[in-house]
Amino acid sequence: MTHSLPVASVRETARTVRSLLTRRRGLLAATLALLLTCSASALAIPPLLGWIVDIVLSGVGAWRIWLTAGSLIAAGVLSAATSLLGGRLLVICIQGSLSELREDVFAAAMRIDATTIERAGSSDVVSRLTRDVEAVTEAGSEVLPRFVSALFTIVLTAVGIAALDPFLALAALSAVPLQLVAVSRFLRRSRPLYVQLRCEESDRGQAIIESVAGQETVRTYRLAPFRLGLIAERSLTAVETARAAGKARNVFNGTLNLAEFTGLAAVLAVGFWRVETVEITVGTVTAAALFFHRLFIPIGDLLSSVDDLQRAQAGLERLVGVLRSTAPAQPRYEIRDGAVELRGVTFTYPQASTAAVTDLTLTVPSGARAVFVGASGSGKSTTAHLIGGLAAPTCGSVIVGGQPATRAAQASGKPAVMLVTQETHLFSGTLADNLRLARADATDDELRTALRAVGAHWAADLPGGINSPVPHDLDEQRLQHIALARVLLADPPVVVLDEASAHAGADSALDRAVDTVVHGRTAIIIAHRLSHTENADITAVFEAGRIIECGEPRELLATGGVFRSLWEAWARGHEQLPRTFQPPLAPKEK
Repeated sequence: MTHSLPVASVRETARTVRSLLTRRRGLLAATLALLLTCSASALAIPPLLGWIVDIVLSGVGAWRIWLTAGSLIAAGVLSAATSLLGGRLLVICIQGSLSELREDVFAAAMRIDATTIERAGSSDVVSRLTRDVEAVTEAGSEVLPRFVSALFTIVLTAVGIAALDPFLALAALSAVPLQLVAVSRFLRRSRPLYVQLRCEESDRGQAIIESVAGQETVRTYRLAPFRLGLIAERSLTAVETARAAGKARNVFNGTLNLAEFTGLAAVLAVGFWRVETVEITVGTVTAAALFFHRLFIPIGDLLSSVDDLQRAQAGLERLVGVLRSTAPAQPRYEIRDGAVELRGVTFTYPQASTAAVTDLTLTVPSGARAVFVGASGSGKSTTAHLIGGLAAPTCGSVIVGGQPATRAAQASGKPAVMLVTQETHLFSGTLADNLRLARADATDDELRTALRAVGAHWAADLPGGINSPVPHDLDEQRLQHIALARVLLADPPVVVLDEASAHAGADSALDRAVDTVVHGRTAIIIAHRLSHTENADITAVFEAGRIIECGEPRELLATGGVFRSLWEAWARGHEQLPRTFQPPLAPKEK
């Protein structure tokens, strides 16, 4: 079960948006002035058309038609020009603010500790930085300019109708109750649906990501029907929520159309009465009807934009939630050496019913090599993550160089422990760029030296050497070459290798690379192959989250037990591998 990252409140979201916009107050003021000019100039068009009607009905002064038509064209050109320029400035202002927000959210996401990410599910963060950003960006680029322009138009048009005749303005207001009912019902219904839909889409994405990433496990245990069923179930849940949101949107749009019909009918009816009784001109009624008809599009834009803005608001609240989910950076303390100590360590994953590791006690002296062996799920990788400082133990303590593992640092301030797993991520860019993730100031010669040290001679054969784009077809061993070269460049006092040479097969080249990397530093090796124990100072055997045997590997072989059984089984299956030590012969039974 995952626990999503927090979602910010409306007040927190508004505070963040206000802070972003305040930095561009000058640009925002110029934008609003242009959009206001656009609406004001467009406001002149209906009265000008009404005057043309009155001139035609009076039958005098035909030249006035041309003068009025010229004014009509000028008003239209001014409205179009200021609308274009104001819209562009608004997009520039909004996009600049969104750019800052995206950078802040990404930086905050990088600061969130691995335990929180694992508890929330990687899809939660991914969906916030993709779908939510897209929703907010679309609203900022397309919806918000339309919304602001429509708002100005509605306000100024209402003033124009009232100036023509107060009774016509009152008739136009007959549409307002229906519009208010439509908006209030839609807001009340749609906002929870959009927030719920975002969470359900995140859950669906998490199920897909887990299924694809763990496809080998899914196939091995024949879990494909279960995983497909889970994805289908979560997809159907999201579809049902989207359908409910669509239904609410259709009711909303239908009510708006009814309000438009009611208002226009009222304006025409009152206009007919006023022309007959108080002798207002037909042109005045025409202008009022055009004013109201002209409101159809901006009111439709304004109210239908509520739908898009609701989605954007839900996305904004989730993005700002990422900003609010990061605790202040904890201070790090310099270690005195590379010793690693586990003191009664117990760790339970969130929502798990049993502990992943229980009461682990182990000391690895500075510069020593410890190898963890045991079946999958026995707690080796969990222990590696605890030593790497990626999580804090539920009970007990993990100490590196005299400091808690989560706070341990080198003199340079960098973390004291570097964790290398089977999964090595490569970023787009050159091989040199990917290597410099470990040390940004490394020279090209230092990069080449690190690659040669781990046996990555293939890098020299690339067309541009280390400055070539990273090939897309690198096999697992070459990926591990890059990961191990990063360790040499970072030069941490403690390195944890979690199945780092699991893909080496019978080839010992990657084992030699591992030996090079761990030389002169404290090394914790999670062993997929027991050949790593040949050079170990300490071997710890894990079973069901506990260390059941621990000691120098020769001693463990001599005393018999689980490690000896594991070694003998390994040796029988790998007769072709040279072994530097042999288990002593077991005494014959009499």
